[in-house]
Amino acid sequence: MEVFIEYSALFFFGATSGWVVELFFRRFVSQKRWVNPGFMTGPIVPLYGFGLAIFYFFANVIPWENFSSFLWLNRLLEVLAAGAFMTLLEFVAGLIFIKGMHVKLWDYSKRPGNIMGIICPLFSLIWLACGALYIFLCNEAFKTGATWVGEHWQYFSLPIGVFYGAMVVDFAYSVNLATRIRKAVSESKAVASWEKIKVSFKDHLEEKKQKSNFLFAFSSKKEEFDLMVKEAMAKSKKDYEDHVAMKMAEKQAKKGAKKEKH
Repeated sequence: MEVFIEYSALFFFGATSGWVVELFFRRFVSQKRWVNPGFMTGPIVPLYGFGLAIFYFFANVIPWENFSSFLWLNRLLEVLAAGAFMTLLEFVAGLIFIKGMHVKLWDYSKRPGNIMGIICPLFSLIWLACGALYIFLCNEAFKTGATWVGEHWQYFSLPIGVFYGAMVVDFAYSVNLATRIRKAVSESKAVASWEKIKVSFKDHLEEKKQKSNFLFAFSSKKEEFDLMVKEAMAKSKKDYEDHVAMKMAEKQAKKGAKKEKH
C-alpha cells in the first residue's frame, strides 16, 4: 500500500504541476493566450505524471551502479535511459490516439526531424534535460517527500482516491469529445489536432462576441460543434500548406544564393 500511495502521489504532483507549466508556456510563449492545456478537462496532464513516476523509478529502483565500475558512465546511462523511455512513452501515447481516435494531442509536424508529428529531436532533448535535472538535483527531495507520504498513507488514501475517481470521469468525458470530433471529420478521414481545434473554438466564439469556457472549451450545440471542428480542420490544413510552401521558398532562395556565389 505504501508504494502504491507513493507513486500515486508522485503522479498527482507531476500531472498537476505539469499542467501549470503548460498553462503558462501557452500564455507567454507559444499561443500568447490562456488555453486549458492537455487532453483532460481538469488541471491535469497525465504524461507529466507518468514522467515524474518514471524518473523516480529510474533513480531509486534500478541498480545503475552495477552496470559498470565508472560512476559517470552509470549516471550517463541513467539519464539517457530516462530520456529515451519518455520519448518512447510520448510516441506510444500519441500513436494510440492517432490510430484509435484520429486525434493528434500534440503536433510537432513543423519541427525538424519529427516522426509523424508525435516526437522530434528537440523535445526528446527536453525530456533528456528534464531527466538529468531530476536525477542530479531533485531526486533526494522527492524521495524524502514520497517516503513520508507512504509512511502516512492512511491520511492520503481518501484524497488520492477522490482524485483518481475524478480523473476517470474526466477521461471518459474527454474520450467522448474525441469521438465526436472523429465523427465530425469522418468524411475527410483526416487526423484532427486537439490543441488547434481547441484554439479555433475559442477564436470562433470570440468572433461571435460569445464567452468561451476555459475548462469546457468544446462546449457547444451539436450542429455548431461539427461546423467549428470542420472550420478548425480547414484552417489547420491551410496553415500546414503555407508552412510547407514557405520552407520550399526558403530552400529555393538558398539554392539561388549558392548559384550566384559560384
